[in-house]
Amino acid sequence: MTTLLAAQIFALLTAFGLTTGDAVARYGLRSSTPVTAIVTLAGVTILLYAPAAAGAFIAQEVNPLGFLILVCAGAAAPGLGGTFFYMSMQRIGMARTASVAGSSPLVVLLIAVALMGERPEPWTYLGSGLIVGGVMVLSTEHRLAALPERGNQPFGRAFILAASATLLFAVAAALRKVGVIRVPSLSVALCAASIGVLGATLFLHRFLPEGNRIRFTRQSAGWFTASGAINSLAHLSFFSALQRAPLSSVVSLAYVSPLFALG
Repeated sequence: MTTLLAAQIFALLTAFGLTTGDAVARYGLRSSTPVTAIVTLAGVTILLYAPAAAGAFIAQEVNPLGFLILVCAGAAAPGLGGTFFYMSMQRIGMARTASVAGSSPLVVLLIAVALMGERPEPWTYLGSGLIVGGVMVLSTEHRLAALPERGNQPFGRAFILAASATLLFAVAAALRKVGVIRVPSLSVALCAASIGVLGATLFLHRFLPEGNRIRFTRQSAGWFTASGAINSLAHLSFFSALQRAPLSSVVSLAYVSPLFALG
């Protein structure tokens, strides 16, 4: 198995894991808030990987700059980006949110080429375009099917949330690539990103309306914990993919999750 093929397999596992985690989290959102789901994800990730990360710190195998970059990546997404995504999903549903957030691979490709100096093969551009196109087609079908149930809900504010999530997901992916080059320990990388998630969500929490703030409930605790465990494994797969291949070669597959969700 080639290194590129292994990276692409990890990227697909990432997409499947993110889709499954988001589907599980939706049950928790019935009685709690998006920011609570993101905080739980960060907490579960730290609990799972902190022992291994501590070993890397003791061995002095952690690059401070790389660690800081990964903290910033976590703050961008799933910290702020994930919160905005769930808030948009609560307002206008998965289909409409995915129709906007599905363009993330193209934004990441732009960042990889313009800022990171990557030179993707033509098939990478073609594959990214097909994935984004597939998301748009499927989300349109689901949106039309859901109109009788949802009615004409306001789209403007939710669109801003989804578009912000799209940009933050793309920035986070680029930062993860830069950070994981400097921090080879995946457990440290995951914990660093989770610290960024906690910092961003606790900061955002102060500015949210009362109904959208952190609110742990008995009904949501199990769903959010399960979602956090699944999502942490998905992020582990994404870091593994980024270690093995250029960002532009794996991001389209890793961000194919809306197709899983809508298909």
